[in-house]
Amino acid sequence: MLAQDSLELTPWEHALISDNYIYAIETHLPAKDDVLGFLDRGGPEPERRAKVTVYAGKRTPPVVEEYIVGPVTNPSSHQVYTLSGRKFPIPFHSRVPDSKENTIVSAKLREVSETAYRVLKESFDSWFHNCTDRCLTFIDTAPRGFRSGDRKTWWYSMRGLQGMTLNPVGFMVEVNTESADTTQWRAERVFYNGQLFNSVEELVSGYNQGTIQKTTLPMPSDDNTLFSSFRRRGPPQPSTPLRAPEQFAPDGKRYKVRGRHVEYMGWSFDWRLSTTHGPQLFDIKMNGERIVYELSLQEIGAFYSGHDPLMLSTFFLDTGWNMGSSHFELVPGVDCPATASYLDVVHQKDSAKPRMYKNAVCVFELNTGIPLRRHYESDFEGGYQFYGGMVDSVLVVRTISTVFNYDYVLDFIFHQNGVLEVKTSLTGYVMSTFYTQDEENYGYRMWQNAIGNVHHHVINLKVDLDVGGVENRYETVDFVRANKTNPLYPDLYHLHTQVQRNTKTTEREAVLHYDFDRPKYYNFYNQGNSNSYGIKKVTRRKETEPSSSSLYNQNDPYDPVVDFDKFLDDDENIVDQDLVAWVTMGTHHVPHTEDAPVTATAGNQLSLFLRPFHFFDEDPSMASSNGVLITYDKDSHEVDVDRFGTPYGSNCMPTETKFAYNGTWPEVTED
Repeated sequence: MLAQDSLELTPWEHALISDNYIYAIETHLPAKDDVLGFLDRGGPEPERRAKVTVYAGKRTPPVVEEYIVGPVTNPSSHQVYTLSGRKFPIPFHSRVPDSKENTIVSAKLREVSETAYRVLKESFDSWFHNCTDRCLTFIDTAPRGFRSGDRKTWWYSMRGLQGMTLNPVGFMVEVNTESADTTQWRAERVFYNGQLFNSVEELVSGYNQGTIQKTTLPMPSDDNTLFSSFRRRGPPQPSTPLRAPEQFAPDGKRYKVRGRHVEYMGWSFDWRLSTTHGPQLFDIKMNGERIVYELSLQEIGAFYSGHDPLMLSTFFLDTGWNMGSSHFELVPGVDCPATASYLDVVHQKDSAKPRMYKNAVCVFELNTGIPLRRHYESDFEGGYQFYGGMVDSVLVVRTISTVFNYDYVLDFIFHQNGVLEVKTSLTGYVMSTFYTQDEENYGYRMWQNAIGNVHHHVINLKVDLDVGGVENRYETVDFVRANKTNPLYPDLYHLHTQVQRNTKTTEREAVLHYDFDRPKYYNFYNQGNSNSYGIKKVTRRKETEPSSSSLYNQNDPYDPVVDFDKFLDDDENIVDQDLVAWVTMGTHHVPHTEDAPVTATAGNQLSLFLRPFHFFDEDPSMASSNGVLITYDKDSHEVDVDRFGTPYGSNCMPTETKFAYNGTWPEVTED
């Protein structure tokens, strides 16, 4: 593209914000019809193409442009990427801030620090410019304003310590970057100790004259006892350090990974890690039959409440921070079993070259420690007829997204009975704010001058189910109470539960807001097939509706580039159509002291289950040789244990695994 004079592109390493330059490059997904034509009907393999995001600061007015470029092996064409129903052109104020912008903003913040040096030194014993070991760190929040078109970002300060978000100091700066002319960018209002000032000069003047409420927050003296650090403290458990249990595969790995293709116990699928959206699985099959065409993460949101500018304006949408490129190297033995398969990914955004993210995805088989199925058949005379059971061993594909403070552990879990589970486990640091009385209605103190404000987490998934083909229907199986005459005793009434099938015919009819008082199943089925598959919010699939969010929604959610509500505007017929479920899971979080230093995954998990519902003739795990059947002969008192040919017992000790971790994500170098 750099060779196309009409685009007027400047190489990234030489570009200014006022130039046109490439911000990001990632894979552009081919049309589903083309993919199925290749996979199922012997058609041509779809051309591999890339989506290139250009920050066109040289245009009048400046805009963001997206191009589809192909083929990737020898690019020869480019075309503007537009979709009906998606805002075009993309406003410049919706762009993701890049390192070029942040470098200029950082200089503005250093100027503020220099002007307010006395205030910062006396109040916090820390500052931002020339700070050596007394550093404040500034972090931005989003959206960048309260109206469409705004680009005024509040930058909040915290100590540059381990667990910085638990060490706020109550000093914030609003930086205006609305102009396309960066010389017009400026720091505007500041917030100090619960007080708002129109400029840093106004703050300094009031501070020097003693007309404002001051605060003093000394620098912590010992990092070893810092409450926000990961250093061990408290009585040791166990008293003598002992290794925790580990997993090993006595007969080797029972799954196969070939490039991006994975196979396990009848399951097969392909995966990728989108730079914008994160993990995506495609062509998911069980015993050779496609069940899901696409199962992908779309958005992670965190919505805060509070009084100060930080909590008042924080409404995080992680696609707006390229959450797919925030999946960093996994630590063997902690993030995933040491024996897992670790896979690399490559992203290119905000740099001249792509970067290699080593070991960003892991695949492993997990013994969950619970039976998948079991039964003990008592004879009620002190013995038993038989015992049958099977441990729930599953395949897990895991990535962990760490955009900033929160870590989202994202698992795709394949059970041997045909159940597919998507689980998100929340951990990482709480986003706290400086304690003032105005914040008391929004949470609790977590430590001295930090308060953990109430917030909500939401996870949005795209589930493109193909049950017996693409012509599917969607129904709810509702549970209703019926008060009927007892046929055995006609003078009595009997209250019991019945099921009602309700097929949804249009997109708006299929919209669901979950009601715990009215439980139901959510089924996708093929009318020409006697079986069905189990799930929430359904639209007819369109190539013009590939995702429920976008890279640009974060910075203008008031008039977003992708407005999901518009997916429902046409209220299309969804009977015998290619359907997509857009599933949102969520939870609220009121931080508490046990969330320090970080929130634990236990008790903070969200799950979606795709379950077979009359899809198979019986439980497909019955084909597994990992089951066990125990029978008992009353007469001979002999016990027969049938393991269906699976070896039992240990032959040798598992191989010791070596710990290795780098954690960096360097640019890819050419050979």
